[in-house]
Amino acid sequence: MAVIHAPRPLLAHAPVAPTPAAPPIRLLLVEPQFLLRRTVAAVARDMRLADPKEITTIEQAESLVSLHAYDALFLSMDEETAALELMSRVRNGDTKCATAIPIAVTAAACGTPLALRLKHLEVRRLILRPFKVKGVLDAIAALRQSPAEPQEAL
Repeated sequence: MAVIHAPRPLLAHAPVAPTPAAPPIRLLLVEPQFLLRRTVAAVARDMRLADPKEITTIEQAESLVSLHAYDALFLSMDEETAALELMSRVRNGDTKCATAIPIAVTAAACGTPLALRLKHLEVRRLILRPFKVKGVLDAIAALRQSPAEPQEAL
């Protein structure tokens, strides 16, 4: 009896998939653009990377992190001041989230002052717009790593 093996998928272009034993992370996804938010959330769920809670504003995020703990935050910097304040509150322990929670952000632009502020707030990933959904999924996969593991620099 011959055994036929299916070809292996090319993994070089796919986001890092979690191991079967790793459950999806509880991700707070803040993205005002409906289509992008829904696409990222749907693919992250399908790939078992995350179980995202989708919201559109930092104000909504403020309320949620006061009530619930999440495993990671993925924030749009469209509301830059409010987003920076939220990240400061998280890092200071003023929310239900762990102070070392992994955070990733998306931004239209990033000058030196913002980059230094994000570094100070220990943001793990910065994705500049325009970007591909694959880049966001790669960032979500990276947020799954434990805080002790080394991360790529901003």
